[in-house]
Amino acid sequence: MNGAIDLSLRDPDRSNDRPVNGRCWLGCDPETLQPVVWIGPVSIAGPNGIATAPAYACPRCVRRLYAMARADESERDRPPHLAERPRGHP
Repeated sequence: MNGAIDLSLRDPDRSNDRPVNGRCWLGCDPETLQPVVWIGPVSIAGPNGIATAPAYACPRCVRRLYAMARADESERDRPPHLAERPRGHP
């Protein structure tokens, strides 16, 4: 990879890796249609059982999610004597 985030996960339902026009599931207004990429399946339990759906996100939210995952990964690798702050908090 050349330092860019790879947005080419293959959507199993569409068999492609190109952005589609849809809703971002992460941080954007859910009513706004915009270019989004498949980020994986989502399953969540609720009062009426488990709901499962393909999740999509805009490139901006994917970059933010990636940065959060990298920060969490760095915190997990930190020696215990330096890990005084709760995970996920700068």
